[in-house]
Amino acid sequence: MEETAHDEHIGWDFYDRPSHERGRMWHILMPLAALGLLIYAVLSANFLFAFIIILFSLVTYLASLGQPERIRFAVTDGGIVIGAQRFAFKDIRRFWFIYEPPEVKSLYLETSSWIQPRISVDLDEVDPNEVRTVLGRFVKEDLTETEEPLTDFITRKLKL
Repeated sequence: MEETAHDEHIGWDFYDRPSHERGRMWHILMPLAALGLLIYAVLSANFLFAFIIILFSLVTYLASLGQPERIRFAVTDGGIVIGAQRFAFKDIRRFWFIYEPPEVKSLYLETSSWIQPRISVDLDEVDPNEVRTVLGRFVKEDLTETEEPLTDFITRKLKL
């Protein structure tokens, strides 16, 4: 079923990934760290770790070549739409916010999917209370989540 504009309760556009300002020091230290980890992996005969380091470095480099894309997030009568993906409300277990402006302004959705169990959506300039009001009619909010997930924190701090 095609979603129409009139059944959208709330929606906004956000970038699929942050655009980081990486200075000269980042461009020196990150390759050195990757090289150091790669040497350690080879010397300790941990070739799977070496492969992971190479793969991670390649993915990080390739991702830095392209510009972040704008994606549409919308809460509709039929569920949640994130870009081309659609999630029925029954597939969203809970949602929560980590809101610590200006660095972190995120909506998190926990899905029943093992492929994509947690989805992070940048709120940008959207009022989280408005999102809470609309989304709370369809999905349970978890008020116990108060910390940014460790993977998101590391990714943000390392500008990956």
